Amino acid sequence: MKGEIEKTVQYIKSQVEHTEHQIKQQFEKLHQFLRDEEEATITALREEEEQKKQMMKEKLEEMNRHISALSHTIKDMEEMMKDNDVCFLKKFPVSMERRLLEL
Repeated sequence: MKGEIEKTVQYIKSQVEHTEHQIKQQFEKLHQFLRDEEEATITALREEEEQKKQMMKEKLEEMNRHISALSHTIKDMEEMMKDNDVCFLKKFPVSMERRLLEL
């Protein structure tokens, strides 16, 4: 009977070790899945960051072009204002039309 009990104890110990090994394997798979998901999510975040930075860069460049065009318009208006009022009034519509086409 003692031998049977020792066999049973050994069997239980073997089953526990086997089950523990399976649990560790499953958790390692889960950890790997989570690491992969973390990496994929961070990669997607970085790509979105780059896209948004590029979009903001393009908008800034467009805004700079508009600012430059408006600066030229202001300079032209200042030059025309140095002329007499009649010349200014004659040149103004043509100048404004040209500037609007640039924008």
